[in-house]
Amino acid sequence: MEEAGIEPNQLQTINDIAAALGVSKTTVSRAISGKGRIGKETREKVLSYIEAHGYRPNLIAKSLAESRTFNIAVVIPADADVHEIPFFQVCLYSITEAVNARDYDVVVSVTSAGNIAGLRRLVKNRKVDGVILTRPLSDDKAVAFLKTAGLPFAVIGNCGDELVAQVDSDHDAGCREATLYALSHRAGPVILLAGNPDHQVNKDRFAGFCRALSESGAGAERASVVWNAGSKSGIERKMRNAMEASPGTLLCMDDVIASRSLSWLHRHGYSIPRDVSLMSFHDSAAMEDHIPSITALHVNIHDLGCAAANNLIDAANGRETAKKILVPYRLIIRDSSRI
Repeated sequence: MEEAGIEPNQLQTINDIAAALGVSKTTVSRAISGKGRIGKETREKVLSYIEAHGYRPNLIAKSLAESRTFNIAVVIPADADVHEIPFFQVCLYSITEAVNARDYDVVVSVTSAGNIAGLRRLVKNRKVDGVILTRPLSDDKAVAFLKTAGLPFAVIGNCGDELVAQVDSDHDAGCREATLYALSHRAGPVILLAGNPDHQVNKDRFAGFCRALSESGAGAERASVVWNAGSKSGIERKMRNAMEASPGTLLCMDDVIASRSLSWLHRHGYSIPRDVSLMSFHDSAAMEDHIPSITALHVNIHDLGCAAANNLIDAANGRETAKKILVPYRLIIRDSSRI
């Protein structure tokens, strides 16, 4: 027979437990927290009753008692290209999945390179216990602000600061491997169609490209770089100039550039890989689904988000955490580079 007529899994508050057991709310609170003076028999009685009835502490009351919100902010860039949205969607989904499993919720903040007002407001008003940045920039204002805010935060990517918690892949090593493959696999110039040079991930990818050129002994006659190649306004002119060099391989710094380059090549009658090979330094479902499918560096984005979320929550709870977590990459050879 259940005490006070309360069915299993129906308890909602400490008051319910106290009334059912005929003890004070303070006694119940001490039994749950393990703090304060309370007899062993009474504590075991309270905890056994809680387990039998599936009680979970009210998070609002818990947050007030512990001065925590149980919210995590995820910062999404306002200037993300529509083709980049799947990356941030998977990041957000995986972070939400991980924090929900640990009784936290997600608050989304949208920022730009010059405007982090929304993030400042969340932190100032103490609405979150920590922050995850999903794309760091060079000299990132959000990173600089969070370093002084006294709040744990993590970055998906590389912000160039070893003191900041970062979850990333080794873009330098991956792009070096992909570039060496391109140089050895096919004769002719290799042209890197690069993205925004202000994005730290693009700097890391470029470093790997340069390292491969140095190790292979390829000179200026074998390799060149076109920056900001992903912009809609410039793709026509930049692709025309690139193809005038009769490249053996086009290396695209990300999947957006790869998709737009492929579209241009198809419109102008080029056959891939017969006329030119094409590879991407970032993989996505679009790369595999293209005809032909695109050789690309693959990193599990879901793993990036989960690792960042768990690392941040551990830090928010005072646990020791790693400053650098690297998620493995794989170079997946597909039809676009098979000749």
